[in-house]
Amino acid sequence: MPTIVLAFGLVLPPLPQSTRSALPHAVRAGRLVLGWGPDPIWSDLEIATIDDAAEGLKAITVAAPDAVEGYTTGGQYVLLRDPGAEKGAPIAIASAPSAGSPLEFLVKEQPPSDWSPGTGWLTGASAGSALQMSQVMGSGFLKTADALEGMSDVLLFAVGSGISPIRATIESGALKGKKAHLYFGCRTPELMSYQDKFDAWREMGVDVTPVISQPDGTGWEGATGYVQDVAAGAGVDAPKSTAILVCGTKGMFEGVKDFAADNGVPEDKILSNF
Repeated sequence: MPTIVLAFGLVLPPLPQSTRSALPHAVRAGRLVLGWGPDPIWSDLEIATIDDAAEGLKAITVAAPDAVEGYTTGGQYVLLRDPGAEKGAPIAIASAPSAGSPLEFLVKEQPPSDWSPGTGWLTGASAGSALQMSQVMGSGFLKTADALEGMSDVLLFAVGSGISPIRATIESGALKGKKAHLYFGCRTPELMSYQDKFDAWREMGVDVTPVISQPDGTGWEGATGYVQDVAAGAGVDAPKSTAILVCGTKGMFEGVKDFAADNGVPEDKILSNF
């Protein structure tokens, strides 16, 4: 089975063989057992706001004051489900931990599958709609307090809604004092969310290079191609003291790993949010 990649902001690792074979039958007693992390503890909540974030993407906020205590670092996630549903969809938190409640999510509509209920029920909802949310899960990108110790440079790679936990990390202040550069890719400009935040991120010390892979007919005049190839053209100034944060598709993740190897960045400094 290939790496599981959720296009609404969370990248999950390959499952161990025992979990893979059990996964279709892993829902029991009304709980979702994913094979990693704790069992969810569900809270009955409702959507506070829902707005268009880009073509096919929704910015959704949920007032969840009780969950905020467990949210400490960018890249963590929750499970969201339609009340009464057996399964929950894991979705990364887009707002920074310091922002408190409501929590913000960037959600792309996804069809249901054997291991996920999809997100159409959520992206098609409206403010005031009921939902159930788990406690905050995962250890995020920076799994230890010293994860970036000795790192002078940080490269961030995101495609599509994978920008969600990257945004949370930037706005958390965790990269303060680092030379940081974000490469954010989408197929077309209309699919690129958070364009209104780029200037603020630059003011926080993060260079931002938006990259479009299918620019024909869009009028796009910026960087084109794949994020890892654009980064390769810029080079890596200090590979042994560079960390990479990455969230996106399997193909991009593998491309970033190749980019890191080609430029001398240690593999253990490639940090994902799982």
